[in-house]
Amino acid sequence: MVAVHGYYNGAVCVPLEKEHFFMNQKVIITALDEKIEPKVRRLGTLEGKASVVFEKDWSISDEELTG
Repeated sequence: MVAVHGYYNGAVCVPLEKEHFFMNQKVIITALDEKIEPKVRRLGTLEGKASVVFEKDWSISDEELTG
């Protein structure tokens, strides 16, 4: 038996961990008292996947910029 964390989205239970289930496999669903906020990402963005930070002393010459 395998246990995975997930959440109910109002229609189906969505696992938060990658696990290999097969069609028509029996499951046991246990509802916990706590709520979680699923990570929502806008289509086509890396929001929540990467961050960009510019240092205060960062500089580039015109030649480097234009190649």
